[in-house]
Amino acid sequence: MTDASQAVPPPLKEIYASINLYRREPPNALDLKETWEKYVNQLRTQIPDVNIEAEGEIVHWGELSPGCQACKAGSWDCIFMTMKCNLNCEFCYSPQTLREDYIGSVFGTTPEQIAENHARTAITGISFSGGEPFLDPQKLISWVAWFKEHFPEKYFWVYTNGLLPDECSLSQLGEAGLDEIRFNMAASGYTHPLVMDHLAQAVRCIPNVTVEIPAVPEYETKLLSSLNSWVEQGVKFLNLHELMYEPGTRSAGMHGKRRPVFLPDGHFVEINPESRFLTLKVMKKVWEENLPLAVNDCSVQGKLRQLRGRRRNLAPLVKAPYEQLVGDTRLESCCVYRNGQDYFFCSVDSIPEIRFRYPDHKIVKISREAPLSLDGKRRWIACEEY
Repeated sequence: MTDASQAVPPPLKEIYASINLYRREPPNALDLKETWEKYVNQLRTQIPDVNIEAEGEIVHWGELSPGCQACKAGSWDCIFMTMKCNLNCEFCYSPQTLREDYIGSVFGTTPEQIAENHARTAITGISFSGGEPFLDPQKLISWVAWFKEHFPEKYFWVYTNGLLPDECSLSQLGEAGLDEIRFNMAASGYTHPLVMDHLAQAVRCIPNVTVEIPAVPEYETKLLSSLNSWVEQGVKFLNLHELMYEPGTRSAGMHGKRRPVFLPDGHFVEINPESRFLTLKVMKKVWEENLPLAVNDCSVQGKLRQLRGRRRNLAPLVKAPYEQLVGDTRLESCCVYRNGQDYFFCSVDSIPEIRFRYPDHKIVKISREAPLSLDGKRRWIACEEY
């Protein structure tokens, strides 16, 4: 018969189960570190002047836009203006679990709530996305104007597939103080005449115009042949995402080569193993032809850095009174118990006092990752009995 004094309380049982799930790495998972080092070595060999920073987590040719700098530092918030879209791109990463009329970010659902939470973080950049935010251009303009008025020191940008922005809405966004607009040219075939026209209009209204697309190996020829056309229109920056097949998005069902990846926070995703080498080819072409285009490698490694920063920014907003932030993203506390019903949580610093006051209780130190949203599920990652 089990000693009642050793019974584990239900919350601790759930924590143990979460940790066991977190530790289950699939046997065929891609060794991300090894493949990334191989890729970085090829970059250094083929493009001697390429910028490689933060132990390889930041890779780019030319300068990074202030928006990308905020993103890579994790000091960026993305506000979804709608989840509706006028297209149905197979590579779309937008979450499909949110209702179509959803507006908001991980920090709230109104400008006031988002701003209040931003004030408790280190957010320096704010983007507006979707869906397609130009489905309701006046709403987009009003939100950009509100944030720019209240936080003129922050950097603001908008994402679009480029089919809907017209000269009037682009001009109003420029007058409202928008710093950058990013066109997903892959959504319409890379050089769609209407989108190219909107691209040129944006260059006249907004300081920085960027093309941001996934690096899809099947469209290598089309991508490489479009670079000069984008540059001629005045595009300054090109952001290339490593092609991921993210669960819960349309990209999960996309065709293409894939390998599973087990990320450090326990998340499973699949990537196209050829995608990053297409980014290398693009950088090499830009370098060899001396094109006035900065190329940013939005790799899985870069996204991990970004997510660490987001967890770090959210930690003060989600931390329980008895939890302590350790490092950038780890929240630590203790569970003290004597049987399945007699338990409580406390800070790690209070352990000496707890030992004195409750000598017959067990103490287990527990750790979790700070979440990626205010209502994010707790992901427990470690426990240690004292």
